[in-house]
Amino acid sequence: MDQVVKKVLEGNASEQVNADYLNVKTAAKLLRASDKMIYNLINLGKLNAINLSKRKTLVARKDIDKLFELPPVVQLKELKPPPVSKCYNTGEAQKKFDISEKALFEIIKRNNLFKFQEGWYTYVAKEDLNRIFNPKH
Repeated sequence: MDQVVKKVLEGNASEQVNADYLNVKTAAKLLRASDKMIYNLINLGKLNAINLSKRKTLVARKDIDKLFELPPVVQLKELKPPPVSKCYNTGEAQKKFDISEKALFEIIKRNNLFKFQEGWYTYVAKEDLNRIFNPKH
């Protein structure tokens, strides 16, 4: 008798999983997660749900499937450094603005300036540093 009940319950569960809307317990079984995990996904906004009553929350099956879709790949533009003639190397910038190497790198980092290395030297665009140290020009 136990085996007959198990088969009926297993068959019923597979029909529930194929339904358009699942309750939290069935969604948790589908994802092999806990009910609490499903509620956390709902609260984080990663999973849409409908509250039909205080004790009845339904999740659309298509929203569960969306959790496994990969986001589109964004192609980044390749940054081309300006010509070296329009840049200061770090030594030149330190002398011109009378600052230490550490202070210069902190300014570059804080202002998110583009720097690049060519050979032994690290370069930063003159325009960027002049804008920071001489804001009136």
